[in-house]
Amino acid sequence: MNFRKLSFGRIIKFQVIAWIGTVVNLGSLWLLHGVFHVHLAIAGACAIEIAIIHNFTWHYFLTWRHRVDNTKKDFLQRFLRYNLVTASIDALVNLGILCSLAHFLNVHYLFADILGMLPGPIFKFLSNEFIIFRESKTSDIKKIKEEL
Repeated sequence: MNFRKLSFGRIIKFQVIAWIGTVVNLGSLWLLHGVFHVHLAIAGACAIEIAIIHNFTWHYFLTWRHRVDNTKKDFLQRFLRYNLVTASIDALVNLGILCSLAHFLNVHYLFADILGMLPGPIFKFLSNEFIIFRESKTSDIKKIKEEL
């Protein structure tokens, strides 16, 4: 891992998308649990997946666009990896905190969801930077072509 190559602009894009994804997650959770009364754990898992799809799409076409091939195969392969990694982090951390706080401490489910989202961003950024959208030799060639 080469931490010196981290781009401040990429970190900012990642964070902006993550914050919008937070709104998507909270809105989905409120709609599913607060309006339609879906069980909290199921609604939380669905809200996480909706936010994952949202965030991946923006990251693919904006944050790490210089590292992707823009093919259906590349999109689907990266989406599967992204979904596996991100859903694992969110299932353990976000959903665990959400359900624990809401069930055992009677914390409001939306506030518990926000607290559950706090620890994940660093792990998610690093997994995106070094696993899902890792820099390859072809991305170096693509950068050179874009500069010409």
